[in-house]
This record gives sequence, structure tokens and C-alpha cells, in this order.
Amino acid sequence: MSIDVIRGVAIAGILLINITYFLRQAGWAADPGDAVLWNFVDLAALGKFHFVFAFLFGTGVFLFLSRLRAKGRSLWTYSRRMIILILAGVLNSALGGIDVLMSYGALAFLLLLLTFLPRSVLVTAGVVGSLVPDFLQLATKLGADAGLPPLLTVSLEFARTLGHMSLGFWAAERGLFDVGTRLPVKNTFFVTAALTAPIWVWTLLAGTELTHDISFRTAAIPGLMYVTGLILALRHPRAERVLSSLRFYGRMAFSNYLGQTVVCTTVLPLLVTSGRLSAVAALGFCLAVIVLQSACSALWLRWFRQGPLEWAWRCGTYWEFTPLLAGSSRSARNPGRP
Repeated sequence: MSIDVIRGVAIAGILLINITYFLRQAGWAADPGDAVLWNFVDLAALGKFHFVFAFLFGTGVFLFLSRLRAKGRSLWTYSRRMIILILAGVLNSALGGIDVLMSYGALAFLLLLLTFLPRSVLVTAGVVGSLVPDFLQLATKLGADAGLPPLLTVSLEFARTLGHMSLGFWAAERGLFDVGTRLPVKNTFFVTAALTAPIWVWTLLAGTELTHDISFRTAAIPGLMYVTGLILALRHPRAERVLSSLRFYGRMAFSNYLGQTVVCTTVLPLLVTSGRLSAVAALGFCLAVIVLQSACSALWLRWFRQGPLEWAWRCGTYWEFTPLLAGSSRSARNPGRP
């Protein structure tokens, strides 16, 4: 369940990051008086949930390839899955959303190649990819340089995301999400928390103009703190009960991700044209969307085995029709699982 919950948190965080984009697309102009609040949103969310999302994508690739081997399927099945993801990204962009699905689908092929290399190479690629691109771009921003060449900038962004995915694959293979994992989850949390504190202090003291860049370019460490912190929290019954409502949200992450685009591109223009939307109101809108989607996901998975887009993705991946109703053909003890 921990992966589902963390994925649900990531999807909620992605909406928190993307909300200002959707607002601007709707013709919204930010109130200068809200700058401090938006800076705190950047501090808590910007880049961190990109890391968590990509990290979990790498985890998902590991789980999927493990199932392929167990079923004796060829890698063409994997290729179909990622091509469908790229097409879903095209659809999301056409609907007006910020899309990562196209790049994720393309990078998944590079990640597949990395999985054939020694694990020391994979984890090194993950660490280097997660840290070096951000360091170079932040150093350029803080320095007097004119900036990096556009092609290099794009390449660094792809390397960054691939690094996050590689770490997620490696950590899942080493049993990060297993109850008896031998990875030092608690120590990793405390180390990343100790590093995150001065990063956040630096971000706040750097001034409004630099908050966005520093928040984004230092996000890998707080992002890993979020992942390990959630794993530790889910080991405690009380925290597990509080967070468990997000497991349905996470199981339908694909559907909810595109659903966020549909809701934001249709509803926000109506709210913006009716008057100035404050930061508090915008964040309240985010919360309402997350609660509504979580409730709808829980209801949907009472009767269906997967979300609608997850089901279509599975059918296309395996090139076969899979029953959608929870009671059809096989037990619904674990609804929503692929």
C-alpha cells in the first residue's frame, strides 16, 4: 500500500505545482501581496514532487519488468506500454496541461538500457543525474554567466529526470518499499532532513527573485526526505490510517493526472473571469480537486478493478481485453492493481 499512498501524495503535489500554470492559462494575474505565500508553496512543493513522481516511475518500471519476466513476456510489451504513455502525453498537452508523460515514456527506453548495466553503473547514473544538472544550472543562475546553451539545458533536464527514475528503479530492486527492507530508510530520512533544513533557510534568505530557482534546483534532497519520511510514517498505525485515504488516489494516478488537466482547464477560466483569485482561494481550489478526486477514486474502485485510463493502458500494453468490473474473472481483493 505504501507505493499507492506515496503516489497519491505525489499526484496531489503535482497539482499544487501546476496550479499557477493553469491559472495563467486562464488569464489570471498574480497579486503581488500573495508572493510570500507562493514562495512557501515553491519551498514545499516545487521540484520535490517532480522528484517523487519520477522516482516512483522508476519504481513502477522495476515492478513492471519483474512481472514481464514472471509471465515470460517479451520487451515488446514494455515498448507498447511506453508508446501508449507518450500518446497519452500528446493528449494531455492537447487538453492544455503541462505534460511530463511524453518525456517519461521516451526516457523509459533509456532507463531500460541502463537496467542491463551493472547496478553500480545504474545507481551512479541516478546520483549524478539527480545532482549534477541542478548544480550546473543553479551555478549558472547565481553567477554572472549569460546562461547555458538551449540544447544543453534541455539535455540536462532529461538527464535530471532520468537520474530520478534510475534511483527509483535501484531502490525498489533493493527492497525500499518492503517491510523488512535492508536499506537504511530511517538514516536516509534523518540525513536528508538535516540537509533540507539549511537548504530551506538559504532559499528563504535568498530573496523572492531566486526562491523559485533555488527551490527547484535543490529539490532532490527534500524529495528523498519526503519519500523516506512517508515510508516511515506508514509504519505507524495512526499515520497509516490518516494517509490511507490517498491510496485510491494513487492507484488511479494516471486517470487523476489527466483529470486534473480537464478540471483546471474547464473550471478555472470561469473562476478567473468572475474576479481576482487570491492565492488562498487558488490553494483552496487545489484542495477541493484533491478531495473530490480521492472520493471519486475510492468509489470507482469499489466496483472496478482499475481506473478507466489505467484499464485502457493495461489492455493496450498486453494487447488483450481485460475485464474491468471488480467481480469479473478474478478476485477483487486488491482493486485497482495492474
